[in-house]
Amino acid sequence: MDIETRDDEKKKAPKQAESKNGFLQNLIESIFKSSNPEAEKKRKLKAIAKSFSKTKYHNFYKTSTIEALAPFAKLFYDIYKIVAPAQTMFKLNDNPTLYKRQIISYSLSEKQVELLNHFDANKLIEMSRQVPFEQLEEKIQEELSLFSNEYDPERIAKTENIYKAYLHFKDFCVFDYFLMLKKFDSKIPENNFTVAPAFDKVNAEYIVEDLKDFISVAYPIIDESIVWTDLFDFITQTRGSEVINPAIWKKVIAKIKAIRSSGAFELMIRHISRNPSYASEVKFHMESIVEPYIESVEIETNDNLSKISHQQKQSKTNSLCDQIFGTTEIKNLRYYASYANEPLIKKELNTFDYTDALNYLKAFLLEYVKKDIREFFDVVVIRGQWDATLSAPMSNAYQELLKTSDEITNFDNELAEEGSLGIKIKTLLPKTAHDPGAENIINRVVEDSNETAKGFIVTSTQNLVTIGKTLKQLIEDYMKQKPVLVHNWRELERYLDHPMKEFSVNIYKKIYLFVQLMQQYLNG
Repeated sequence: MDIETRDDEKKKAPKQAESKNGFLQNLIESIFKSSNPEAEKKRKLKAIAKSFSKTKYHNFYKTSTIEALAPFAKLFYDIYKIVAPAQTMFKLNDNPTLYKRQIISYSLSEKQVELLNHFDANKLIEMSRQVPFEQLEEKIQEELSLFSNEYDPERIAKTENIYKAYLHFKDFCVFDYFLMLKKFDSKIPENNFTVAPAFDKVNAEYIVEDLKDFISVAYPIIDESIVWTDLFDFITQTRGSEVINPAIWKKVIAKIKAIRSSGAFELMIRHISRNPSYASEVKFHMESIVEPYIESVEIETNDNLSKISHQQKQSKTNSLCDQIFGTTEIKNLRYYASYANEPLIKKELNTFDYTDALNYLKAFLLEYVKKDIREFFDVVVIRGQWDATLSAPMSNAYQELLKTSDEITNFDNELAEEGSLGIKIKTLLPKTAHDPGAENIINRVVEDSNETAKGFIVTSTQNLVTIGKTLKQLIEDYMKQKPVLVHNWRELERYLDHPMKEFSVNIYKKIYLFVQLMQQYLNG
């Protein structure tokens, strides 16, 4: 064996021994590490410190003394200077709803802006005075569909992107850089960058929570899907000026990308908090703003149409009541009445739906059927000489109306507190809070009552239509020189205190108006 070979073996021997010792050391550590978690934690923290020292941001933090250093503060100071104008903008107008509306408005097409003017409440009222409501409603529904269709996938994506960018941008800008920087320089002025700060090192434990918060707002801005130019165009157009130069913003994003890629901040947090397993968690949840907006436009517009419909219906109802009864204040029913709905509404139960209509029907039966129509019936139908087959429908309808009047009174009394239906509601109402069965019984009583009320209204309206049709024929017959239906008109006139024609026409008008009134409720 020559000298060189022996020298090589001598050189290899220590390395082999060292390798063997290292292997044995690792083996021993792997066997016993679970029994000494603190030692394992120290080993991991030491490895973290070593990894951090190899990053380009090693001058941000001194691992041996757990201190955050001036270059770390300088990074945040540089960002603070860049975002300060935007931070001021957000602080002066901290209204997320306003910005959401502005983004939506910014994204609308010219056609959508035009259609929105049609959906305005005052514009709808104005149009409702010019065209029938049914025609207006049909037109507006078509326009709502057009408005929604203008939001094609491209427009939706751009709108949602601007909103997403806005949320990330706002969160990043309003981060409290000043509060964290004061920990490095207590004399640093807020929003004043004319004098360079004198940053000193600080105990890193003082800023570790700030660093966690910063990660949560910084990492989202590097989302590759965000088109930042759309956001800055929106801000410039809405605000009238630029808050951040897009080129400078790109540099900020590049800096955050580099930091995240290095893992430096996570390594710092793990080492400072002595938590080797710490992992930054960036949570972000953004709801769509386009779909809720379209829905809100449709809901608001339909609500306005409903109000117009209700107002028109109420106005027509009041006009008909005034023409029929000479007043809109009519109260003939005591229990099937609107006031009885108050406790039902509080308990979210079914309510009495035909209280007004049935009240008007009872009033008409009392004031006209039992007075004017009865007088006409007694004279023309009873004393008149005309074919019984022609008079029978009118006679039957009249008798049915008299019968219905009594039935309505009985029905109303059943809903009194001591009545067969009212006592059920009174007894079960307090139990509804804890007894679903009580709710079901009350709802069934109310529902059956509504069916009964509607039955009275439908059959009475039909009977009045029958009387009205026959009455119209009789008026036309009376006007003829030679009547063919009733042969003794002149004789019948002697039994009335007022002219036959005016009396008959007035009854016909009242019936016609009242049928219209009932149709307001039956068709609604």
